[in-house]
Amino acid sequence: PRRNANIYCSMGDLLYAWARTGQKTPIGLDFNESGVADAAYAVGAGTDIEWLALQVHYQQMEPQPVTDSSGIKLWFHRDPPRFPLKFEILMSTRLVIPPRVVLDECVTCRVRAGGQVIAFRNHAHRLARDIWSDHWDANGTQLDSIGRLSAQEPQIIRHLPKVQDLRAGDTLQLHCMYDARHKNEVTTLGLDERTREMCNQYYVSSASLRFDCGAERLSPLSLAFDHVWASAERRYVIAESSPAAAVQIGQVPAVALDPARNVYFFHRGAGGFFSKGNLDFDPIVRLDSRGRLVSSFGRELFAVPHGLYADASGALWATDVGAHTVLKLDPLTGKVLMRLGTPGKPGAGTDTFNKPTDVAVDPSSGEVYVSDGYGNSRIIVFSAQGVYLRQWGSHGSGQGQFNVPHSITLDTRGRVYVADRENARIQVFTTKGDFVAEWPSRVGAFKATARIMKEPFRAHVSSIFYSASLDIFVVTEGAGVVLRSPSGCEVAQNSGMNWPHDAIILPTGNSSKAVLAGERGFVVVVAELDGKKLQWFKSDPRAAARQSMYG
Repeated sequence: PRRNANIYCSMGDLLYAWARTGQKTPIGLDFNESGVADAAYAVGAGTDIEWLALQVHYQQMEPQPVTDSSGIKLWFHRDPPRFPLKFEILMSTRLVIPPRVVLDECVTCRVRAGGQVIAFRNHAHRLARDIWSDHWDANGTQLDSIGRLSAQEPQIIRHLPKVQDLRAGDTLQLHCMYDARHKNEVTTLGLDERTREMCNQYYVSSASLRFDCGAERLSPLSLAFDHVWASAERRYVIAESSPAAAVQIGQVPAVALDPARNVYFFHRGAGGFFSKGNLDFDPIVRLDSRGRLVSSFGRELFAVPHGLYADASGALWATDVGAHTVLKLDPLTGKVLMRLGTPGKPGAGTDTFNKPTDVAVDPSSGEVYVSDGYGNSRIIVFSAQGVYLRQWGSHGSGQGQFNVPHSITLDTRGRVYVADRENARIQVFTTKGDFVAEWPSRVGAFKATARIMKEPFRAHVSSIFYSASLDIFVVTEGAGVVLRSPSGCEVAQNSGMNWPHDAIILPTGNSSKAVLAGERGFVVVVAELDGKKLQWFKSDPRAAARQSMYG
């Protein structure tokens, strides 16, 4: 459709499409079969559709010419339809499929104006399997999914079993599954169905329907927060420094959030990953929820700070990759309440670690989960009293294997999530260690680029944190941070940081809704390792712009 008389194949919006064996027989598509009376596109002078252009895309691989009679038939009526239609598209514009993975490409869409969906069409290429959209209402209640069908079926428009109502404030999540386990190269977005991929679901809907798709952007907080951070940093430096030694905030490997919404960060001062000897300053710094300095502690307790976690009681758990230990600390006094591991003795036994990276505690059982780590490739579990219970994992890239298990968190559904750093993915397990799922990250496609740039973190999945109140995960991936739903779908993101190593998310306001319910306020705090600071971001409901692509 186009109002301008100069029609080109790259212009206009789709009204109808078919592909991959398509409609070989003239079965037709009568929208009135949906149960909605007098449903049709309004066309002609005075409507949004004043021109129609037919495109046929060919991929001719045969040695001899092929006779083709592809086309469509249109039926016109003089009277305008009582149920005017439009053709809407949900699509990914950031699709990157790493080699040797099964990938769920997912796109979040917010319904801005309601309407009814009567038919759908799924479209992708050779690697694609099932395509569908999940649907939540404005209160976060999950409703019936829309249009689940394999992309290897004829890609034609099909009626839904029943008309699907979408209301303003609803959320849709488009899923496109890909099987690239046989591929040795990266697959990117494109029109060539032999070498590229797409992720599209089209809706035939009432003309009123409108939605925005794409990962919403996390925006930096106002300059006022920069001043708050600068003030906290200045006060800390003054308090920790002496005439003999000045202390500066160094690499920041970790950030934590306690139940009272206090924010803690862990830093290394002038030290680094290979430093020796305990730190002669307080490496744990406590801030309030607005970023103002409250206190600091931990002097002479740590050699190389790494992971930091606050459990449901408010106690802090910290990992030391230099001493190969995990400490439980009183958050007010800094007193050591429990020590796991043997200081200075790396190992793979039940009482030793080898550079442990992170901790998570199950609030219902009190069990302590440790990702261990750089030297070992396992998850090891202890009772609330520090007694060894079980472990799982080995080195590798298969299911249940790890190449640097770098971060760990638990949700409220009895699942354990591990950031498998060098494999660029999140692995999901039961609390007993049974494999459930994996979420490959697109940053895994950029390993060669990261090596060339000498910035390996650009291909890392470094951390994962779960917020029970928001029912959302925050994951540091490459140079950015990504919010993911419980199914692993991207909800929001930001990038361009200097080695984001850890992140937390805290709600703002008094709403009890989950992030997927729509306009829920929150703040994301990111620990930048080499940026040597915390970055604060807020939600921005403005979605990424949609792009037009034929298919």
